[in-house]
Amino acid sequence: SKATVSVLYWYPLQEERAHSTRMVVAADLQVDVEYLQPAMEVKDLHKWKVDGRFAGKVYPQERFIGDEIDLSEGRGDYINLEKVEESQGLSAAMRTKMTEIYGENKLTPPAQKTKLEKFIDQFRGFFSLLLLAGCFLCFIAYAADPGAQENLFLGIVLAAVVTITAIFTYQQEESSAEMMEKFKAMGECKTTVKIGGIERKLDSNLLVPGDIINLRLGSKIPADCRVLKPSGGFAVIEASLTGEPNPIKKVAEISEKPDEPALRQKNIIMSGTDISIGEAWCMVVATGDQNVMGRNYLSMLLARNMKEDSPLKKEIDRFVKIISAIAIFLGVAFFFINIYKSGTVDVDTAVFTIGIIVANVPEGLLATVTVSLALTASRMKDVMVLVKNLEAVETLGSTSVICSDKTGTLTMNKMTAVKAFVGGQMLTTHPIESASWSEKPPSDDPIYEELMKCATLCGNAKFKAPEDVGAQPWETLPWFEREHLDGDASERALLVFNEQRLQSYNNSGVTGVKNNEVDATATTDSFLPVDYKTMEAHLPRKPKMDHDWSPGEVREHSSRVSSARSIYSSVYKLPFDSKNKWMVHVCDMRKVSKKGEDKFVGWIKGGSDVVFDFCTHTIRNGQLDELTPADRSEFAESNAELASNGLRVFAFAKVSIDSLNHLGNDDEVPSMDDYFQNAMMKTDTWAAGDVNEEGKAMEAGSQKPTTVGGKPQVPLVVPSIAASRVEKYGDKHYFVPKVVFLGLIALQDPPRPAVPRAVEICRQASIGVVMVTGDQPQTAAAIARDIGIITKQGKTEDDVVIQKLLSEPGKSRADFKNERERILSQLKSEEKDSITAMAVEASRIVAWDPKKMDKNWEHTLAFTWKEGLVFARTSPTQKLLIVSHFKIKEEEGGPEKIVAVTGDGVNDAQAVTAADIGICMGIAGTDVTKEAADMILMNDNFASIVDGVLEGRLIFDNLKKSIAYTLSSNIPEITPFLMNVILEIPLPLTTVLILCIDLGTDMVPAISLAYETKEKDIMRREPRKKDDNLVTERLISFSYFQIGVIQALAGFYCYMVVFYTEGIPPYKLPGHNSFQGYYDDAGFPYGGFTINESMRILAKAQTAFWVSIVIVQWGDILICKTRKLSLFEQGMKNDPLNFGLFFETALACVLVYIPGLRAVFGIERLRFIYWLPAFPFSILIVTYDELRKWLVRNYPGSWLDRKSYW
Repeated sequence: SKATVSVLYWYPLQEERAHSTRMVVAADLQVDVEYLQPAMEVKDLHKWKVDGRFAGKVYPQERFIGDEIDLSEGRGDYINLEKVEESQGLSAAMRTKMTEIYGENKLTPPAQKTKLEKFIDQFRGFFSLLLLAGCFLCFIAYAADPGAQENLFLGIVLAAVVTITAIFTYQQEESSAEMMEKFKAMGECKTTVKIGGIERKLDSNLLVPGDIINLRLGSKIPADCRVLKPSGGFAVIEASLTGEPNPIKKVAEISEKPDEPALRQKNIIMSGTDISIGEAWCMVVATGDQNVMGRNYLSMLLARNMKEDSPLKKEIDRFVKIISAIAIFLGVAFFFINIYKSGTVDVDTAVFTIGIIVANVPEGLLATVTVSLALTASRMKDVMVLVKNLEAVETLGSTSVICSDKTGTLTMNKMTAVKAFVGGQMLTTHPIESASWSEKPPSDDPIYEELMKCATLCGNAKFKAPEDVGAQPWETLPWFEREHLDGDASERALLVFNEQRLQSYNNSGVTGVKNNEVDATATTDSFLPVDYKTMEAHLPRKPKMDHDWSPGEVREHSSRVSSARSIYSSVYKLPFDSKNKWMVHVCDMRKVSKKGEDKFVGWIKGGSDVVFDFCTHTIRNGQLDELTPADRSEFAESNAELASNGLRVFAFAKVSIDSLNHLGNDDEVPSMDDYFQNAMMKTDTWAAGDVNEEGKAMEAGSQKPTTVGGKPQVPLVVPSIAASRVEKYGDKHYFVPKVVFLGLIALQDPPRPAVPRAVEICRQASIGVVMVTGDQPQTAAAIARDIGIITKQGKTEDDVVIQKLLSEPGKSRADFKNERERILSQLKSEEKDSITAMAVEASRIVAWDPKKMDKNWEHTLAFTWKEGLVFARTSPTQKLLIVSHFKIKEEEGGPEKIVAVTGDGVNDAQAVTAADIGICMGIAGTDVTKEAADMILMNDNFASIVDGVLEGRLIFDNLKKSIAYTLSSNIPEITPFLMNVILEIPLPLTTVLILCIDLGTDMVPAISLAYETKEKDIMRREPRKKDDNLVTERLISFSYFQIGVIQALAGFYCYMVVFYTEGIPPYKLPGHNSFQGYYDDAGFPYGGFTINESMRILAKAQTAFWVSIVIVQWGDILICKTRKLSLFEQGMKNDPLNFGLFFETALACVLVYIPGLRAVFGIERLRFIYWLPAFPFSILIVTYDELRKWLVRNYPGSWLDRKSYW
């Protein structure tokens, strides 16, 4: 008979099949799974089946076939709904089975183009189509006149060039794409998954239905999931699916309306949406194409493909349009001029027109762009930067402001606890070497133990499950080298510190084991004792380990912090919030609380200045005592001392949950949601006739709500809010909680070694670096000084205020907060002028104009280019305001800067998206921010941003150089046709020879400029201005009217030298196009030459003209190596360019001196003497440009600089 079936979750496939759901079921026997109503409750689940009738390619079976699989593996339930975090999850074997059925958690991409289609696309570019049209016309001309073999050869050459260019570009693009795909794999999202009872970090694409996963603030939801255990007000933002920007709270309870679509279910979260607050344990219910995102994937791709083109692509398109317009205009003009002069239209005229157009088209440009981007991809890989769109790197090169996070970007993100302030005593430690204090801690004072309890229990970070690291056994790794899950670098530092502190007590802080043997009588004096059985449960085997850990190994290697958090478990968590800058864990302390002590305690951790502000009490001589002015002064001095040394300072506090003290040790803990998010509950009841604050009569005996109602982000622990309620309504209904200050722990995060130099380079490049951090101003300013964001000479407002404050009798640092505004208002003008840097507490900008530039914004942002600017204690909204004000246009009074922004947290996504270049941290960055960013720093290193700026500037530089080089030869290619039409001289340069230049001798040198190394001054220039396009009037003037004219003169000079040397005076050439009318009535030409001899001389002259262009292009390629620096400073280290010089020379020699090829291209063998006339012109080009560059360098801002620096 069939067993009772329980539905664990439901999920509609389509609107019309809302009742036909796919289900995970529990059964004691193998059963046929039927379509069931989905509103049934969860029951004990040990074995499950999958409905095989779900429509789709991955479900071909009528039913799931195979033996039942026991999910428990003998170690407890697959899922424990009471304590989901202790569930076993799917076994490795079951996950393998599920992967076979469902496949990977990936969306099937749209149909990709085949390699053949991608190759064919290379022929569809405008330049390629232009050349193919010329090829087609050449073949038509040859068919019409088979005797004109030059048309056949020309057509073959055009076809060959287009094909070779297509092959080269295709190979480079494929190589670049392959590199980017490999690089992107490094940035795959990770998810914490329960596998056989062990928490592991897996790539999100490996998830399968049934996986139990942990999601927290900053995680990208990787699949459609059912919420099992939410905490901290768990809510998601579904804007990516619904457009709704507001957070939507999610719960574990089954919906009262199960027939509604999944998007409306309160216990279902969707793939691709973002977590707004809190965390949750969830079960994966749909992966890949089966989830909601999968069904909307194609429309999302369409929207993404509509994204605006990158600045680089816009510049390339603009250049193509300009050059194409010039080429087509000249081609068409010469076409009609020829028709007018000849009176006929023939194929030769069309071929002539194609020659004119080809002469103006830089065929090597697109290949140069492809090579530049491919080289950039390779260089970016070397510096561990993932660029989603390589063309965006050029935008980074234009960056004028970088707004950077501090932790992990400017610093090493390797925090260690080094100082503590507790019980009026400053303690020093070095937890990497040991967890002992350099000074004796007040161990007899309960406040010390309370501080250690708070530091241990109020945190999320935990060590990863045992797994060998390479050849090194896991158990030999010291605690500080072991990888951790969850939490940031600060939490990891406290985790390592607390782990070693707990181990320092007698018997290593463990009960129930002694030495290497289990001993039920063994005890410890630890303030948070942990028992052997709990530690054993928290030490799973290593992969492929065939035996259990010994008691001694458990005692030595199992995490005491994890065991303590399991024993003294959190019944409620309020996660850290970037707005409030503190967190709360309410822990069940009944196992260690003595009579009269609190059974439930809210442990608080957060920014020192923020947490201390709402503390009301401390522990003195073992007793609760109100904080005195002396206590506050002592705190201010200690906090300022720690912060001024660049330490991140955390304050720790606790608050008693008095309303739960009546619970017995075995009583169930009620839900804490109402307690924290709605009102703190006092164990008091309404009396008969009582009314609430709204005047509503209350039921006698019902419980009274007290304090802090309706403010989920500010729960019970803010006494100032409670006090205002007491003042307004009286203490009959409200009371002020006692928040007990326990102490400070300071963490050190040293700056990255490469950052100070990178910041200095940014200053030289006129790039402002602004630190935007959540730290308090003193800490932020101290770190900023260490790394050079605030220079050594820089004086902030706070520096001047503190200096003046300490000069006043009886004043100390403790008075800074209260006296700051008074002293600022009394500063003299010379004292104000001494302020050259700024450390702004972001709360001040709330009063500034959020949309326009006002005096406050203008005054503050100007410090970016003085001695430094830092924004401290920033929220995501304030960070967005900072970015947007840097971007305000000049006509609106703003600085109009190109802004790059770094971020890692989910709340940074707004600012990262708003920036011109959004940069996310690859290690510390959340999935949401990675999705929003344009670049990902895989090593979280700020110096890599500077490398990206350099690459962006280099791409732009090298493309300019390639264009300048290519365009210069256009003038000596076009002017022969112009002189042929105007002066009617024999054509000095044929179309075939033009193609030999553009598609032969010039191609390799033009591409080789993509390999040119940076100029020494590239990071000493100001950022590129918005009107500094790839092709400017200055570049056109340089290439066409300066270098191009010299090259044309060289060509005509060589052309006339050949005629003169061969016996035909050049002054006789005008009016004798193709020597028409050159011969007298007797048939004797001038000088006694026959027609064939005259045509051979013309061919020599044309060859000499062509060779002269090759020679002057030697000089051109050399001067195009730099835009401002001298060639002698830059050197000749570009091997591809050196090869290009050899290649174009060798190709010219081959074409001139190999007989078969001479016939193909209409070239005559030249005497060596005809090569020499062009050399002075090549030397002139180099000399002229060196002089121009010298004047530009030495007279910046001069007329020559403004008009000729391209």
